[in-house]
Amino acid sequence: MEMYICKKDYFKESKEVQTAIVKSMNDLYKRIKMYEVQNIDFDKIYNDDNVKYDKHGRFYTYKSQKSNIQLRILYSYMIVDNIPTILIADFFIKKKSKKDYIKKFDYVNDIDPYQIYADALFVKAI
Repeated sequence: MEMYICKKDYFKESKEVQTAIVKSMNDLYKRIKMYEVQNIDFDKIYNDDNVKYDKHGRFYTYKSQKSNIQLRILYSYMIVDNIPTILIADFFIKKKSKKDYIKKFDYVNDIDPYQIYADALFVKAI
């Protein structure tokens, strides 16, 4: 699995936040992989809030808590050159019980993940 990110602010975040995001995406990929082992494609995953908490066009919100940091990560999952790839379009560090991130993430509703993948920055390979 490879992970890319489109948000340059990621590299300005503390190492703790960066690590929490990477660990969250590792957990997400393990869950997706569990479905793939059962021959269930990502597009056919329904009713699993652990994988797809909210939907924004062809992107999804992943809800996570790592190192006492509540994260909402806007991502898309795709296969690029036969390599499973998670593309992070945005993330939000949730500090209160508000859902401000939902409106913030709506900007991707009409964006094709492959369009922003071309400009995304490589984060990690597993």
